[in-house]
Amino acid sequence: MAKIEAKFEGYQINIIEQTRDGNKVLFKANTPSIPPNLYAYDFAKDKARLLARDYPEISKTTLGDVTKVSYPARDGFKIPGYVTTPAKIASGEIAYKNQPFIVMPHGGPYARDTKSFDYLAQFMASRGYSVLQMNFRGSEGFGHAHEQAGRKNWEIMQEDVEDGARWLIDKGYAGKDRVCIVGWSYGGYAALMGAVKTPDLYTCAASIAGVTDLQDMIRDMRKYRFGKHTAKHFILKGFDGKKDIRENSPVKRAREITTPVFLAHGTDDVNVHFDQFTRMKKALRKSKAKTTFLKFKGEDHYFYDYENRTKLLKGLNKFLTENLGDSTAAP
Repeated sequence: MAKIEAKFEGYQINIIEQTRDGNKVLFKANTPSIPPNLYAYDFAKDKARLLARDYPEISKTTLGDVTKVSYPARDGFKIPGYVTTPAKIASGEIAYKNQPFIVMPHGGPYARDTKSFDYLAQFMASRGYSVLQMNFRGSEGFGHAHEQAGRKNWEIMQEDVEDGARWLIDKGYAGKDRVCIVGWSYGGYAALMGAVKTPDLYTCAASIAGVTDLQDMIRDMRKYRFGKHTAKHFILKGFDGKKDIRENSPVKRAREITTPVFLAHGTDDVNVHFDQFTRMKKALRKSKAKTTFLKFKGEDHYFYDYENRTKLLKGLNKFLTENLGDSTAAP
């Protein structure tokens, strides 16, 4: 690993496979602004050979700049994260003030964002939107206490995300009425709960393959091997009881939502079942929110199908443009 990293300084290295004798290694290397490339490294020759590129069509595109940041939560706890800014802002061509911003909490929720290539963040930056990704309490990779603080209280995770959005506005980076929350999986849940709890903060909310009904999610988990254990430590541990779970389920509070909502889901999603989408869609019909629904037949949790992912991004782009407007930082 040290030899490879020495040749690829500043890159994130992901080992994929190696030969039995360990003389050759297959790996991917990427940076925040360089999509992953697939290499084979030969230790005997001390040489890396490029085999293929992810996203070859955008290899000559100037991508957004990614900066490591931290901001204070309401209790003073420092939340680490990353901000992706469009090229025009990074170059100084456009002032970093009152910009349209995307707040994008990661999925999991027990995962984390890293300073590496993120196609969704870069897609939004290519449209002129800056993106904040935070590692709220509950995220892994920052020590046991950081992770457990979120596992024991899902509302802290939500508040940490909210505090990130307020920090952007207070600093003047984001326009007060130009912040949209966008998330995938747990991030989609956080986006919908943001629309429920802080309609004054977010101009719009987009949930992709998002959790909408926690009680139903618990029932789904229990259908699998070790499901009771998973449900207990994944969800139940973070709430005080059934009433608390209900209060923190977007589907149970959909009627309260007035913020424009974008909802997308694949029918073959086994991580977050498709009925989470159908329940929320039905519940939102009773709200005053302007809604956009996209159903993807045969698609899984990650939208690996090229045509479906393209359709998803085009739909999301239309939604963001309608609610945040065009950006002067767009290419």
